[in-house]
Amino acid sequence: MWNKIYLILLVATTLTMSILLLLPNSWLGSITNPRDIARNYIHYASISWTFLLVSSVFLLILANIVLLKTGKAWALWVSLLYFAVFMIAQTFWLEQNFFRYQQANNLTDSAFFLGSIYGVALIILAAVIVFFNQFLIKRMQARKSLAEGLPVENEVDRRTV
Repeated sequence: MWNKIYLILLVATTLTMSILLLLPNSWLGSITNPRDIARNYIHYASISWTFLLVSSVFLLILANIVLLKTGKAWALWVSLLYFAVFMIAQTFWLEQNFFRYQQANNLTDSAFFLGSIYGVALIILAAVIVFFNQFLIKRMQARKSLAEGLPVENEVDRRTV
């Protein structure tokens, strides 16, 4: 049941995030004043960033519930994949398009764009968080099983050694 709930919410957040990526990008093709376009882009891009962060945390919490209930960590790694795919789309595609638009319309003096580096750093940080999250949950489950006298997965039987 938790697997189905997770998958339904994953599909819903993926569709919503896809739409929220296309909204700011559509402003870059507008023919109005470039400063108005930049202002509207920033507004919609901030909504997209906020939704990405909130939905990723929400999916990670739900993935923890899936891990606790089923003992399988696949949902944690799918949550990381969701975050990584949309972070790459945000930083390498959307923000890069906006930077080029700013340069073409003389809205920035900067010659280089660091958003991609920040995106990669956030993905690596998220991967570390997911790895240690899985590690801690598995350790807690192993300790609980040992305390209850139940056999532990991937644990060597110490009596035979």
